[in-house]
Amino acid sequence: MQTSNWTRRKFVIGAAATPFAMHTAARALSSKAGPRWVLLGTDTGKGIYRASWNATTGELGPIELAVESERPNFFVLHPHLPVLYTVNESTTPIGGVSSFHLDAAKGTLTPINRVDSHGSGPCALGIDDSGDALFVADYGGGAFAAYHLKANGAIGSVGGTLACQAADAAACGPLGPVKDRQNAPHLHCAVVSPDNSHVLVCDLGDDAIEIFPLHHSGAAITGTPQRIAARPGSGPRHIVFHPTGKWFYVAHELDCTLDIYDWKVTGGKATATLRPGSSIFTLRPGTGLAGNSGCEIQVSSDGRFVYACSRGVDEITVYAVRQEGALTEIQRVTSGGKIPRYFALDPTEEWLGCTNQGAADTGVGATLTIYKRDRTSGKLTETPRIVQAPTPMFVLWV
Repeated sequence: MQTSNWTRRKFVIGAAATPFAMHTAARALSSKAGPRWVLLGTDTGKGIYRASWNATTGELGPIELAVESERPNFFVLHPHLPVLYTVNESTTPIGGVSSFHLDAAKGTLTPINRVDSHGSGPCALGIDDSGDALFVADYGGGAFAAYHLKANGAIGSVGGTLACQAADAAACGPLGPVKDRQNAPHLHCAVVSPDNSHVLVCDLGDDAIEIFPLHHSGAAITGTPQRIAARPGSGPRHIVFHPTGKWFYVAHELDCTLDIYDWKVTGGKATATLRPGSSIFTLRPGTGLAGNSGCEIQVSSDGRFVYACSRGVDEITVYAVRQEGALTEIQRVTSGGKIPRYFALDPTEEWLGCTNQGAADTGVGATLTIYKRDRTSGKLTETPRIVQAPTPMFVLWV
């Protein structure tokens, strides 16, 4: 077995020294007293739902509507203010992005404002460490937009856009070879780099990663993106940085794989290089791709474990991180429902919650699954707690 040169001390130091925009924001409001609520984003539900949370037992209270909102299926928290942002994944003709004041003690959300997302089907958000800029990726419209944030957390003016299906099509490159899925640009994720210098956006339709340099003053937030080609037909979907900041993992939707990209920023110029031989197949050996797709990926804050989920087979796979980020599978568990859309670790990282949106035609299997996590081994309980929920798409502890 290959041994690792990474010690636990090195991982902890790396995690503490390297900011994670989304992970830091997701834990910021609950770091002092511990999380009291679980918030759920939904697809066909009436809005954002909530349930009280017992961090000792992993038990949930009744799931109830917290605030009405159109298809709020991806959240991000402001890093310094009690403000939550969500996409509104309308596909006709333009989606939206909404902001809410969050009272974490009561689990209440009060609307602040909503703006257009500049494309159809907004599906992911990102926020910079300063809390000055918000980013949205549109799946349906193949668009990306950056917004200035106001002092109270309200969404302000636009500070940059990319429209792959319109005037900026040349910047996004050729479409991939999977004709039924790569018929147009489809943007996923908006991940801010650990040093807060760039934002990375996956384009499933073009088999590419768009890397935008960030400007932290003036009207323009983003500069001209750099296009990094992914493997043809892979369909990059989500990115997560390792706490060291030296590499990131990419979950590919179409061929159910994970890749490692080495990351470096020199003189303001970013370099992302696909590591040869790093690709691993997330399905069981011999499983075909028909009816299956890759989805979410997360890394523990100590950098020792990576979690990924696959739809169709409806599984979560746990990997141990070896030398220089190489992954070794250590566990595979059921997602506890149909079509896992997203999962996340709670702020203590002793629990993992997975949202299963349910079968598209019947809604069967729409559940929130709660796993107890062993922080030493990284493994999850084989028999999780399964709770019925209204087409859950996102989970966040506050």
